[in-house]
Amino acid sequence: MKFKVFIFLFFLKNFDLNAQTFKDSIRDFDNFNFIIHLSKNKLFTEAETEAEKLFSNSFINPLYKDSVHYFLGMEYYNEKKTNEALKHLTEVSDNVFFYYKAHYLAGNINAENNKIDSAIAIYKSIEESTNNSLNELNRFELSGLYLLNKNYQLFDSLSKNFKFQTPEIQEEIQNLKNYSIIEQKIKRKSPFIAGTLSAILPGLGKVYTGNNGQALSSFLTCGLFGIVAAENYLRMGIKHPQTIFFSGLFSLFYIGNIWGSAVSVQLVKIEKQHENKHNILVSIKVPINKFFR
Repeated sequence: MKFKVFIFLFFLKNFDLNAQTFKDSIRDFDNFNFIIHLSKNKLFTEAETEAEKLFSNSFINPLYKDSVHYFLGMEYYNEKKTNEALKHLTEVSDNVFFYYKAHYLAGNINAENNKIDSAIAIYKSIEESTNNSLNELNRFELSGLYLLNKNYQLFDSLSKNFKFQTPEIQEEIQNLKNYSIIEQKIKRKSPFIAGTLSAILPGLGKVYTGNNGQALSSFLTCGLFGIVAAENYLRMGIKHPQTIFFSGLFSLFYIGNIWGSAVSVQLVKIEKQHENKHNILVSIKVPINKFFR
C-alpha cells in the first residue's frame, strides 16, 4: 500500500512539473509573438524591453532567443538602423537555419559602414555549410573585402585560384576582377607628372588626368593670354604697362594651370576610387540578395 502511495505521489509531482513547464512554454510563446508584433509596428523600445524580460528566463528555449534576435535584426535592417541590426543579427546562433542570412547581412552592414576588418572577421567565423554554394559565397565575399582593403595579393589568391561554380557568383567575380584592374590603374596617376606635362604644354596635364574638356579650355586660355602678352612685348617693349599687365595675366593662368593639373589628379583619383568602391560594395551585395530572397 505504501508503495502504491509513493508511485501516486511521484506521478502527481511529475504531472505538476510538466504542467508548469507547459505553462512556461505557452507564456514564452505569447511573449515571443508580442515582441514580433511590436517590432513589426516599429515600436522598437518596447520590443527591446520585452526581449530583455524574455531573455531573463534562464530556462527559455534557445530557439526563441535566436528568433527574436533575427526578427528584430531584420526589422532594424529594413529601417536602415544598421547599428541596432548588427547587434541582433550577430547574436543569431548556428543552431537555426536563418543563421547564414543573419551573419552574411551583418558582414555586409560592416562593409557598407567601412568596417572592413570587422566584416572579414564575421565572414571568417561563419560555419562551413553542407551547401557548397554558401561556401563559395563566403570565399566571394572575402575576396571582395580584401579588394576593398586594397590587399590585391589575397584578392588574387581567392578570385583567381578558386573556380566558382555558382551562376550568381560567376558574373560578380568577373566584375570584381575588372574593378581590381581599375583600382590599380587609379593608383598610378602622379600629381608631379600632371604638373610637369602642364608646364610643357598647358592643358596636357588635364589630358593625363582624363579631363579633356578642361584641357582644351586651359590650352586656349593660356594660349590667348600668351599671344597677347608676346604681341605687346614685341610692339611696346617689356616695360610697357600693357605688356606687364598681360604678361602677369599669362603667368597667373600658366601657374594656375600647372597647380590645377596637379590638384586635379588627386581629385579625380578620390572621385574614381569612391566610384569604384561603390561598385565593389554593390557587387558583393548582389549575391547575398539573390541567395537570401
